[in-house]
Amino acid sequence: MIIDLTQIGEEGQPFEGEESPEILELEQDHSIRFRGPIGCAVLAQLVSGSLIVQGRVQVEVERECSRCGEFFSTTVQDSSFLRDYAISPDQLQVDITEDIREAVMLHLTRFPLCSRDCKGVCVHCGVNLNFGVCSCEEQEPGGAWGALEQLKLNE
Repeated sequence: MIIDLTQIGEEGQPFEGEESPEILELEQDHSIRFRGPIGCAVLAQLVSGSLIVQGRVQVEVERECSRCGEFFSTTVQDSSFLRDYAISPDQLQVDITEDIREAVMLHLTRFPLCSRDCKGVCVHCGVNLNFGVCSCEEQEPGGAWGALEQLKLNE
């Protein structure tokens, strides 16, 4: 998004625009699907030789739940987008695209959940426990760490 400094008056100037999700460079990540462009609604103000840009950046996405593997819809947004740019007297434009990219990337949760109480999948048979129960028998402690589970420590 390009901010045209010649359009900004004393009270500031609102700018709205869209950026392609391709600026995020997440084409190879199959756990996220973009449902539209990245929307930006900001107010730009010139203050003491600086450009102050504040507003909102958001994009509608489908994410893959890190527990159950199902896709769910959500909004990734930075509702307190705020940046300060030093500008020169002869500068006519400021490109804020990289900062929009950064704002979205910082608000993408690392381990997204479809809901707080997502039960995930059974580790043995792979059944999604949100839709029902599996027929697996409860496993007895064992394996490489089984001996540690039996260890009694004095506190």
